[in-house]
Amino acid sequence: MIAISGHINRMILLIAVVAFFSSAGYSQRYDWRTRIDDLVQVADSLSMHSQQTFYLNKFIRNDLPVRETWHYTLHNERVIIFEIHYFIDSSEFQEVYYLDRDQVVCMEQYQILYPQLEEDRILWGTVGFFQGNSLRQYITMGRPPAPTGFSREWDAIGRFRDRYKELLAHRPLQERKHKGTIFVP
Repeated sequence: MIAISGHINRMILLIAVVAFFSSAGYSQRYDWRTRIDDLVQVADSLSMHSQQTFYLNKFIRNDLPVRETWHYTLHNERVIIFEIHYFIDSSEFQEVYYLDRDQVVCMEQYQILYPQLEEDRILWGTVGFFQGNSLRQYITMGRPPAPTGFSREWDAIGRFRDRYKELLAHRPLQERKHKGTIFVP
């Protein structure tokens, strides 16, 4: 009986050690990027079911009119994702911002050639991953018309802040009217 009890104690100890190291190994793999990927997955899933849309008409260089389409999704009454897209000539521009407690965690920007007879083609794109107000990883494809080096981080955060302020200013109008076009001078 004592030999069996000792064997059981060793088995329990072995199981506890394996369980401890397995969970420790998992927690090391759960890094900043995994957290962002999880937030992006939740935001994308929610936006498939509860996305709000509104439009802003603007004028850009040389008084060229542009109609921006804005989509946003709330989670626990906070914006979790918002997206802006618009066309200039034969290009579509897209910006996507994923948020966690009003802080950007992931940002995507693309310029897509929009030919009528062919498939769409991405001319350039950028994806930025943030932790707090720091840019942790920045991925580019093509030749984005953006600054490089340290100013890239400030440009990305500044662009997010400007766009987020714009969303917060127009969101109450959208939620009151539910749908419609908002004109911006």
